[in-house]
Amino acid sequence: MNKKKNLLFSIKHACVGISLCCMVAGAEAAPSNSSVLSQKFDVELYLKNATLKSVVSSLKEQMEIAFSYDTALDVINVNNVSVNVKNENIQSVLDKVFNGTGISYRIEDKIVVLYRASDNKELRSSVNQQSTRKVTGVVKDATGEPVIGANVVVKGTTTGVITGMDGDFQLEAASNAVLVISYIGYLPQEVSVAGKSSVNVVLKEDTQKLEEVVVVGYGDTRKKDLSMAVSSVKMDANIKSRPLGLEGMLQGQMPGVTISNNGGDPMSSPSITIRGQGSRTGDNVLYIVDGVPGAPFNAEDVESISVLKDAASAAIYGAHVGSGGVIVVTTKQAQSGKVKVDANVYYGIQSAAKLPEVLTAEQYVKVRTDAANASGISVPSGLNPTLYPYGQTTRTDWLDEIFRTAGIQHYAASITGGSDNLKAFASVSYDKKQGILLNTYKENIGARVNLDFKINNWLSFLQRVNFDHTNGQGDLNTSSHTGIIAQAMFMPRSATVYEYDQQGNLVMGDNGQPMYGGTVPLWASDLGVAGTFGEVQNPVAKLNRLRQYRPEQTIFSTSSFIMKPIAGLTIKSDFTVSSYNRQFEEFNMKVPEIGKPLNENSKVIRDWADKSWLWETTATYSFALNEKHLFSLMGGYTMGYDNSRYNSTTVYDFSYEDDWAQHFVNGNNWSKTKPEDSFSEESKVSGFGRASYSFDDRYFLTGSLRYDATSKLFERSDIFPAVSGAWKLSSEPFFKDVVPAISLLKLRASWGQIGNIASVGRYAYNVKLTESPWFTYFGNQAQNPVKGYSLQTFQNLGLVWETSQQLDLGFDLNLINDKLSFTVDYFKKDTKDLIEEMTVPSVAGIQSAPLGNVGKVRNSGWEFAANWSDKAGEVTYSLGANFTTLKNEVLNLGDRDYMPHSDEVRSLTPLQSAVGQPWYAFYVIQTDGLFKTDQEAAAYVNKDGNKIQASAKAGDIKFIDANGDGVINDKDRVYKGSYAPKYTFALNGSMAWNGFDMSFLFQGVGGNKIFNGVKTMTYPADQGFNMSADVLNSFTYNSSSNIPRLAMNDANKNYSTTSDFYLEDGSYLRLKNLTIGYTLPKAFMSSIGCAGTGVRLYATGENLFTVTGYDGMDPEVGRMGLDGGKYPVARVFSFGLNVNF
Repeated sequence: MNKKKNLLFSIKHACVGISLCCMVAGAEAAPSNSSVLSQKFDVELYLKNATLKSVVSSLKEQMEIAFSYDTALDVINVNNVSVNVKNENIQSVLDKVFNGTGISYRIEDKIVVLYRASDNKELRSSVNQQSTRKVTGVVKDATGEPVIGANVVVKGTTTGVITGMDGDFQLEAASNAVLVISYIGYLPQEVSVAGKSSVNVVLKEDTQKLEEVVVVGYGDTRKKDLSMAVSSVKMDANIKSRPLGLEGMLQGQMPGVTISNNGGDPMSSPSITIRGQGSRTGDNVLYIVDGVPGAPFNAEDVESISVLKDAASAAIYGAHVGSGGVIVVTTKQAQSGKVKVDANVYYGIQSAAKLPEVLTAEQYVKVRTDAANASGISVPSGLNPTLYPYGQTTRTDWLDEIFRTAGIQHYAASITGGSDNLKAFASVSYDKKQGILLNTYKENIGARVNLDFKINNWLSFLQRVNFDHTNGQGDLNTSSHTGIIAQAMFMPRSATVYEYDQQGNLVMGDNGQPMYGGTVPLWASDLGVAGTFGEVQNPVAKLNRLRQYRPEQTIFSTSSFIMKPIAGLTIKSDFTVSSYNRQFEEFNMKVPEIGKPLNENSKVIRDWADKSWLWETTATYSFALNEKHLFSLMGGYTMGYDNSRYNSTTVYDFSYEDDWAQHFVNGNNWSKTKPEDSFSEESKVSGFGRASYSFDDRYFLTGSLRYDATSKLFERSDIFPAVSGAWKLSSEPFFKDVVPAISLLKLRASWGQIGNIASVGRYAYNVKLTESPWFTYFGNQAQNPVKGYSLQTFQNLGLVWETSQQLDLGFDLNLINDKLSFTVDYFKKDTKDLIEEMTVPSVAGIQSAPLGNVGKVRNSGWEFAANWSDKAGEVTYSLGANFTTLKNEVLNLGDRDYMPHSDEVRSLTPLQSAVGQPWYAFYVIQTDGLFKTDQEAAAYVNKDGNKIQASAKAGDIKFIDANGDGVINDKDRVYKGSYAPKYTFALNGSMAWNGFDMSFLFQGVGGNKIFNGVKTMTYPADQGFNMSADVLNSFTYNSSSNIPRLAMNDANKNYSTTSDFYLEDGSYLRLKNLTIGYTLPKAFMSSIGCAGTGVRLYATGENLFTVTGYDGMDPEVGRMGLDGGKYPVARVFSFGLNVNF
């Protein structure tokens, strides 16, 4: 018997056994005819009101033979079956089982073929009238790998075989027969053999079962066999229509994965958090692209994505992961056969969905005058309508001037083809995205080339080359209170973009170009009107003067050998070299506007260069024992090297500022800033292994171990273990007939540990000295500078790896033939030995505090996901929903009770961490509304009868004396929430009908807080800036308002106190995406001479509307929840065309 051959795992799906007995319409591998006929069996079978399906299931389990039959016969009732035989051949057993049932059988091509007895006569008659001949063939998947165990049946008959280890088959068929080829996870395919003696078949994946196989660390496995928490998504046409990159495509697609847009700046990227934040620097996810960490990729080329959410699945990558998790990206691979071309183009526009409202010039004069009168001080001259009537008229909407409707473009094309021995894939893409702020943009060019060369039957060579180039101009620090958006809110609306004289004529500069206007015009300044407006500058001038050059180039080249010396063994060795070069070049012009200093111009150039290599080799061996015991063993090692260079140079005082003059050689002052230069290198080595075992498709156990060593730490190495297990109840014999509606019920449990040293610089354990000028007081001249060295920071030889260990418990439930699926997970992730700056006394004499291991943080919660996919007539549709809860808690901070954080908005620092509360939580002074009267303010006294807020009046904020000491200060801060959502949710759906398709995504978060720092910038009346239109509803004009009174001196510190006055609910619900498409009919394409060409037209909208209670521009303000005038997320409309042939 050749059992071992029939039981080997599919080489394509390493670690996954060929579960032929689970194929719905498939036949199973079996011994030869002669061995089957001669073999003796013991069978005991007692079934009441049994169906054919249950009878066959019991026979397979006891006799270990293969069956093939039309699945339409599954539900046939064969009534009561009672058989008890000992040492009888298969024919005797089958005769007893099927006697009187109307079912006949024959043993053909190593398979027991079942059919209706009535059909046999017709089939024989039909076959006898036709001549038959031998037909051979090979079945492969889209990547050219053989499909082992595929079912090949002559249509309209019960004649069928299964493919062998090379995907090959042979059978007898009529000269005009049609073969039906099927395999789980793939679309069935019909092939005519008319005039052919041999056929080659390429199966396509079944879009209804795209998650059947998921990629995990160093391998892949069937989703139904997973014992770890892994979410996966296939990139269908609707998802790829979204013009927001990979992170945007993932948003809302799976539970436990939170994607935050860090504003709409074209040069910024969204941040991804998996199951909560446990570290300031270790929560960045690790991207594995086709097995290579950190390789660039074009979202257009992505085939599938797996997110390894628990530590058991991610631990195989060890300390490269941090506590953030792993995203495994699988891109399109080379395919053999005819050349195939795929192209996608879209063009779109984007604009700010919401902008803040600020005072008009007339309103500003009124508000500032009322504030001055209320404070008993004189009104500034610029507000006096008699002295300066020009300032009483609104001329400019500054926010409208700096924001624009911007264009986005995307072009991508790929080509693949070749023979079985040599095939290639190549792609190129170009993106240009204008920012919704003036003079901001991002350009990107990407290219990939894949070559697959089959040297012989056991050795292949693969070459992968990825190139990525990016350039653009950023947003001038829009997230800060000094950023360009804040400048636009501050600027007086009586001012103009360009300078005009008193007669209204445009004023030209020395360069022949119009001069930009200041806060007041030149002629008004000559009359003595102050035009400073604090630090405010013309925002249009700042943006149009922006001269940045920020190219980034990344090249990855991976050479791989894949060896399959014996059945079940795969050895893969990858060698990757990479180069990363980044440059930041900026020319800062003078600011000649009235009231501003004519500051010195300058040019800065910074360069980063990183070179690295990585050698990684893995060996995977999969085998089976006694058909039911499946094993997979994987081991490997990684070694790598990385070196980085950085230099920075600044030169000042350029005589000319024209584009032609903005070169270093034209600068006149080279001595003001000392050039910087640095070099560092790092070596790393790792060893890892994983063992998997499954029994009878019921019980699954996996364990892994990773050893990592690095040159960053004095304690060079650490070990990261993981274990997981699953019980597939639905495969239990007692379960199948009891609950037939449940196609999958699986319980899972996992535990693992991963590391993080992302925040640790190279040579962190060494003493670092900084060269500084020191002065001597000896000799003829005092204060002679000489070279000296100061201690930069203390060394910490005891610094250890930050580690995160995670427990996951979950279950998977599929119903109604997998149409309805549920996934539920509970997770608990503890991150310990957090790497943060230690507290040292100010007299320590060092420039920065050393890093230390300071505490432990826990993230725990629940994940729920439900999906329904079905077809009603010609309409296919799907609906999915997911929901995640999260509790974040600091368990300890070493020898400290709390840890303040320096993140600030206009000097307000609301974030700190304390034991028992979330990491980076809001600790602020609590408020109790406004004092309604002066008497109420005076009555707010301490135990000694003294006023707690001595300067408070009606309309001022009432601060709570939390500690009861009679004084309002930072000791009164209390926990008032966290920037991290307590829950996230999403609802997505899709539908297709007669070429039309539609998809949508709703996404949202809840339970989080936002610190609206824009209020501290635009509410106070004493800063000399323009103000928010909200102040028109302040206590000065509305006694029931919660906005403090207008005053030119904030004696009560309403706006300079870090209080919950600035905290707002950050919950929101957003229609994130809506896509509508239409694919032209094949008949139409054929009628115009384009047979074989597919064309799809589509339109997409992003961020179409948002429901939120947050007053700011957008509730997605970033990971720390501090809004200082953040660049808002844009509303996008795009139109595209996809063509393939």
